[in-house]
Amino acid sequence: MIPKRHKPPQPIAPGLYPYAHEEDGALTRFHLRVEPDGQGMLLANATAAARLNPAGVVMVKELLDGVSPDDVLDDVLARFKGASKETIAFDLQRVRSLLSSLASPDDNYPIINFNEIQVNVFESQLLAPLEASVPLAAPEKMVPILDKMWNVGIPHVTFLAPEQPNAAHLVRAVERAEDLGLIAGVRGRATDLHADNLLLDLAQAGVDHVTVLYAAADAAIHDALCGAGDHALVADLYATIEANEVCPVAEIPLVESTLDILRQTLTRLWDAGVSNFSFFAIVAPEGMSDADRAGALTAQAMPQTAAWVEEIAHQADVLFIWQPPVQRDPRLTLAEQVRLGPRCSGDAAVRIEANGDVIPPRGPYLKAGNLLADPWQQIWGNDAFVRYRERVTAPTRCMDCPGLVICEADCPREQSSWAQGVEGALA
Repeated sequence: MIPKRHKPPQPIAPGLYPYAHEEDGALTRFHLRVEPDGQGMLLANATAAARLNPAGVVMVKELLDGVSPDDVLDDVLARFKGASKETIAFDLQRVRSLLSSLASPDDNYPIINFNEIQVNVFESQLLAPLEASVPLAAPEKMVPILDKMWNVGIPHVTFLAPEQPNAAHLVRAVERAEDLGLIAGVRGRATDLHADNLLLDLAQAGVDHVTVLYAAADAAIHDALCGAGDHALVADLYATIEANEVCPVAEIPLVESTLDILRQTLTRLWDAGVSNFSFFAIVAPEGMSDADRAGALTAQAMPQTAAWVEEIAHQADVLFIWQPPVQRDPRLTLAEQVRLGPRCSGDAAVRIEANGDVIPPRGPYLKAGNLLADPWQQIWGNDAFVRYRERVTAPTRCMDCPGLVICEADCPREQSSWAQGVEGALA
């Protein structure tokens, strides 16, 4: 009798797989993203948790699907030949421990610096960026963008609130993101997020984190950059954010006036219960006059400045992410550039405009394609991303500043690596 040949297990299709896990009243949202080459990334409440090889992807997905550990072990042994049962069993136990440890993460803010992913985020095998920053728009524009983001596998969106945002539009955007299973954040000034019941409405809609522009502990410095009276609203806004069980984040612009008191700024925010920070520097290219620079940082000073910022952040024991430096635009005041903010939330992110245009995180403001009109693979392979890949894959470290987090994507002195052109929530 000829034995029946069993069909090999079907590979796990590339894409984004959402899961919700509740333990002791705390809800953890897992996102498993499977890349075309079978590798994957597991995120818990949008915090980068683990980079997974193909076997790890199978283990995580089947455990989250409710498959028994014994059946997971048998399936992995059937899929991957050559490893012993003891080795697979050991790896499976590690995956189970990982899922258990992530069941109740401390907050919902994704801290993903380039060096923490341990993968080139623009390798061709990566399915899509991990986050998109999207300027707020009316629902008829925002909903199709969010739907397409989900379809292409982008798990996290940050809505960039303009000055005096339409509260109903902002709440509706968060609701739609929540309906889809996306992690959702909002970024803006205290002045614009302090409207009556807006934070409560956003919390009820399911917002995961709120990022507030915070320039300095000194009210005069802060208000000169963020607007008169803004500093007086920040403490109450952060208290409201935490009272509604939403993760608070501080976005700190780095210019000459804010650097002078950065240590005091971090201390003040820490005392207010904020432990997640993002930094973006506004940098003037070589040869720009002091009048046009207007207090922006100089390119030559960036490595030393970054080293000092990272030292302070480590001493304060805070979580932080670097956003790509922003090139100083003398057509705007420095305060206008600070309020506009960075192009997007880091090197694992992109910017998607309200019309669907996709912009890489660094370099000139170049459209890579349109999310609503073009195939994603065509966008991902566009020259705008190719040029960026050429920068980040080339060696950028040197003996001048070994070990700096900011240097993982590119040298902060290099003007070609800065975000240039139209930026921020008001662009």
